[in-house]
Amino acid sequence: MTIKEIIKKYSNKLDRLDLELILAHSLGKTREFVLTYPEKTVTSQQSAVSNKLIERRISGEPIAYITEHKEFYGLDFFVNKHTLVPRPETEMLVEQALNETWRMEHGTKNTYIIDVGTGSGCVITAIANSMERGAWSMEQKKSTQYYATDISEEALKVAKKNAKLNGVEKKIKFLHGNLLAPLLSNSCSMFHVPCSMVIVANLPYLSKEIYQSAPVDVKKYEPKTALFSPEQGLQHYRKLLEQVKKSLVLCSMFHVLCFLEISPEQKKLIIPVIRNIFPKAKIEFKKDLAGKWRVCGIEIK
Repeated sequence: MTIKEIIKKYSNKLDRLDLELILAHSLGKTREFVLTYPEKTVTSQQSAVSNKLIERRISGEPIAYITEHKEFYGLDFFVNKHTLVPRPETEMLVEQALNETWRMEHGTKNTYIIDVGTGSGCVITAIANSMERGAWSMEQKKSTQYYATDISEEALKVAKKNAKLNGVEKKIKFLHGNLLAPLLSNSCSMFHVPCSMVIVANLPYLSKEIYQSAPVDVKKYEPKTALFSPEQGLQHYRKLLEQVKKSLVLCSMFHVLCFLEISPEQKKLIIPVIRNIFPKAKIEFKKDLAGKWRVCGIEIK
């Protein structure tokens, strides 16, 4: 069969873009190759592989898991069933962290950028990559340290692989544990001088109702432990903020910024959670490109 014939065979069952991406992956080529050479003959072995992958997509499996690839913040990332598929709206966490870190004073104190629940590592890798390759001063680069935590050892393996793929594996320290717990156990030695901390977190935030109504490719294939959270989807964030408060007691923290990805309807719900722990914190929300509330920013001094 030719590329064109395979696409025609499945055209009524699957989106054309998905077909092109799966065929490119099966052939070890780019999508541009598939588009340029539709008359290219596909071997029986290649056809068998592509058919199997196409059937997986028809059943609802995310294409990122099938190709083990997803672009995020202009970088390539490896993904598998142990992590969420990186989403465009999560790029806002990268932008917020970079913008605020740029404004901070550097040299007199360290800045710790911590990705809590790192998953595939896309957020912390994109931040580190941007800072190391961007127009940041040597002073800023030297005084900024990167950490990432996850409770899943399998997810950390993926995150470490992605850091290496994008040239920042030596910049990021990956720690196994629940939220900030692995950092708190070393807090006195890590934060022994006044410092600033920027926390980015895309923790599980789907409530029971929203999780149950999620699309099949989300609910059936992506890890539930990375999606669902009790207490209207906010239990993980409450626990994180309680740990942040503990870190302020244990460490010489000068300034803390938290950027949390949320579901739009949680804008009103998360405010009392924050106020109960940090009554004087400055809270600000940001909308994504679809005009939906997506990031909650918290400033603690």
